[in-house]
Amino acid sequence: MVSVVEHFTSIQGEGKFSGRYSLFIRLGGCNLSCKGFGVKTRSLKTGEILVGCDTIKAVQTSHFEHSKFDYKTLVNLVKETEFKPLIVITGGEPLLWHKDEDLIKFAQWCFEQDYEVHFETNGTVFVDFDKFEVYKKSKFAVSVKLSISGEPKSKRINQKALQAIFANADAFYKFVICGSELDEINEILELQNGEVWCMPLGKDRFELGKNALNVAEFCIKNGFNYSDRLHVRLWNDKEGV
Repeated sequence: MVSVVEHFTSIQGEGKFSGRYSLFIRLGGCNLSCKGFGVKTRSLKTGEILVGCDTIKAVQTSHFEHSKFDYKTLVNLVKETEFKPLIVITGGEPLLWHKDEDLIKFAQWCFEQDYEVHFETNGTVFVDFDKFEVYKKSKFAVSVKLSISGEPKSKRINQKALQAIFANADAFYKFVICGSELDEINEILELQNGEVWCMPLGKDRFELGKNALNVAEFCIKNGFNYSDRLHVRLWNDKEGV
């Protein structure tokens, strides 16, 4: 069984598949805290202020409610959708669950029913694709964290994990930046090359607006692809969209 923080249908707001109708299944747990992103959320259990990324409820799971979903419950989420969405497994860090039998069965069922399955990962968890072959059919948005995240390089960059993903599946990079991180991006590309999308730091419309132009110009100057945050443009910092 997997720990599910939330699930909802919306449009994909980020990266290569931006604008696509999607079912998001957010799994709980992460191996990074990313306090450098500076998003603040109050704990529902202790009342303390937590600092981290914009999905902090999926990271600091002990402070929030979540549910355990088995294979059948995951399948029912898909069957309940009116149309045919992309299946986006996100987090937290969803690949922490890649060995879970229910998740494996769910992914296999999705492919048998001709759904696309996308994983949104920070690229630090090594997956043995020969042992877990079902993931070779998936697509991976690999958001390697840069120094802006506040995490040490030793925790946020795993060359072996990156090489496994890009060698075995359809993958692209999605970097969160402010517009001056070229050296960091190139360092990662030297470890493992791949298509690059750069996305502005933006927990809300104000921060997104402040950083978007710099990031767009950075992409034009360096030949990268630009990713906006459509969900932030449309719904600001509302959750579950």
